[in-house]
Amino acid sequence: MEQKREVVQYIKSLILLLTIFLCITGCGGVSDGEYTASVVLKGGSGKAYLESPCRVTVRDGKAVATLIWSSSNYDYMVVDGQTFYPVSTEGGSVFEVPVVLGKEFVVQADTTAMSKPHLIEYTLLLTIGGGDGAEETAAADNQAESSDVTKNPSNGAALQPPAISGLTYISTDENAYAQCYRIHRYSDEYVVISVDDGSNYLLIPEGGEIPQVSSDITVLMRPLDSVYMAASSVMCHFDSLGSVGDIALSGTMQDDWYIDSAKEAMESGTLAYGGKYSAPDYEQIVMKDVDLAIENTMILHVPKVREKLEQLGIPVFIDRSSYEQEPLGRCEWVKVYGVIAGKEEAASEIFSEQEQHVESLDLSDVSGKNVVIFSINSNHQIVTRRSGDYFAKMVGMAGGTYLAPTGDDDSVASQVTISVEAFYDYAQNADILIYNATIQDAPETLTQLVEEDAVFGDFGAVLSGNVWYTDKSLYQLSDSTGTIIRDLYSVINEEKEETEFFHKLKR
Repeated sequence: MEQKREVVQYIKSLILLLTIFLCITGCGGVSDGEYTASVVLKGGSGKAYLESPCRVTVRDGKAVATLIWSSSNYDYMVVDGQTFYPVSTEGGSVFEVPVVLGKEFVVQADTTAMSKPHLIEYTLLLTIGGGDGAEETAAADNQAESSDVTKNPSNGAALQPPAISGLTYISTDENAYAQCYRIHRYSDEYVVISVDDGSNYLLIPEGGEIPQVSSDITVLMRPLDSVYMAASSVMCHFDSLGSVGDIALSGTMQDDWYIDSAKEAMESGTLAYGGKYSAPDYEQIVMKDVDLAIENTMILHVPKVREKLEQLGIPVFIDRSSYEQEPLGRCEWVKVYGVIAGKEEAASEIFSEQEQHVESLDLSDVSGKNVVIFSINSNHQIVTRRSGDYFAKMVGMAGGTYLAPTGDDDSVASQVTISVEAFYDYAQNADILIYNATIQDAPETLTQLVEEDAVFGDFGAVLSGNVWYTDKSLYQLSDSTGTIIRDLYSVINEEKEETEFFHKLKR
């Protein structure tokens, strides 16, 4: 009897643990808030598609997505037995429906595009920026492109030096390109980094006293040598500064790094995985005595995580380099991390070298070849960059002319998803095609590209063999922006067969 009671108690314990787990992982462990999610659609004829990314709102553990069809002919959707009607049909049928995050689920959609209505079954997969790699960087880019702040990047009031009791303001460093931060100098080697979201970060010199500050100033105590790096795009700056040793925990797993020093540090155990930005390993963070968490703007979607970090006494620095309008502005953020790492002179030299790569390009006699950047997603759609995107701007800085999708509007997201047919309409005569392999793997050969869709066989760049693909490391190396632009110059104007960041697709 005693043994039976132990078995029953054991089963009850398992049930309790399962219940707790389900409560914690509801909506994929996502806290309440608004998010950007990638959309993968399977089923149907393949002619219609859903725009990706889409907006997802999580309330009380339940997720609702705003799904926008490429066609205005969908008059209702059936999700989990419930029927939903469009909230708008302008520019495509728009639905607000409950969704599951992180795993496939089945929906039905009724289209009136044919001779009679058809209820078609589809499989959807919605994913909110998994790791802090290229997908999350793209999500942060999209958020930046649609922000009011980016259209008025100077945001002067937010970037003014704050008055601090007991300290005398001395000067503000001059930025060459960056508009989203300012570095202010005060007496006794105190420094304030002001960011255009209204945040101010006061760096206290080692052994210095903490002055009385207002609530909008975050205090950072030097030395900052035990950092939780949740923003993968920042690691390159610590790498170029020789300060990867200051990073104790990474929000990116070892296999997802393209920065050798980060990989090697994780292999040796000097750098450990500390959980992604939305689910950090608080126990490790405390054990490692972390003195700073560096996040990108995705942390704003999980405010409870930020609150928890601050409750543990860990200041949170939010990187906004993806909001910079100029490519070299992103690169200039190395100066911010030079201040944080205590290597300002090295940071200035690193930026100057990248700036020189661009300034040394001879654009006096360039051909202005037409260039298109694209990739093919799992729905057999084209994902391309808008004209206002920083990647497209780098093409112009390298002497090329970027071809944007028809009806391009650079006031919205940095990328757009379109059909192969729509892509063909404006890109068929482009001189150069560049396949963005940072998220979607590139085909191995030109033949394989044509096998993806026969229409590529009619593209001028395919016929001339002028198709390239990006190195997968591209998004993790904003400190190499000048080198990337120099490589683009070689692709566009010098017709090289191979560069560091761009590789030619063979037949």
